[in-house]
Amino acid sequence: MSELPPNLLVVDFVADYVCPWCWIGRYRLEEALNHLRETKPDLAVRISLRPFELNPDIPPEGMDRAAYAEAKFGSVERAQAMWARVASVAAMDGLEMKFEAIGRQPNTIDAHRLVAWAGTKGRGLALSARLYPAFFREGVDLGDKDILAGLAAEVGLPRDEAAAFLASDTGVEDTRQMEEAGRRGGIDGVPVYLFNRKTSVIGAQPLDRLLEAIDQALA
Repeated sequence: MSELPPNLLVVDFVADYVCPWCWIGRYRLEEALNHLRETKPDLAVRISLRPFELNPDIPPEGMDRAAYAEAKFGSVERAQAMWARVASVAAMDGLEMKFEAIGRQPNTIDAHRLVAWAGTKGRGLALSARLYPAFFREGVDLGDKDILAGLAAEVGLPRDEAAAFLASDTGVEDTRQMEEAGRRGGIDGVPVYLFNRKTSVIGAQPLDRLLEAIDQALA
């Protein structure tokens, strides 16, 4: 990346919409940016959403959530214990996670490419923010194209255009290439924050850690 102006912060946020820590991480990123708006009002911020699939091998139609839990965590009971711990952390940030409401584990390639499409229309951040509660609080199937088109409409995008986009394969290859580039760069888990491509933070870290990394990137 060429030298950036001193009053610009570029944030690359790498995440998946079925990753509970990514929702927590996204919330904490917003907290950090709100802090910067107060302390550095002249700072411009540009956010780039980068895709990462936690479960790229899940079939396009998704799979039963219990079967997924069994395969990934060894048993439903073990998964439920882990989810309960995550939900308790999320609650401290005011985020409500209802893991019991999730019936299917989706393939998220369509969600990622739809967010990229929404970004070309100025609504990428809004749609990405809507996907997390849709999955974790409402339990909707993020692999269902009709549901995704409806969520796009909720954030002000034409539903018929979103549906037509999802019916095509536009953006599939671009999304996979971005994911592969991230993996080649060492990203094997999310969330990951990259600030001005200088400093990185892995995991849903607390506010002070994010602000520390941002200060380092701006220095």
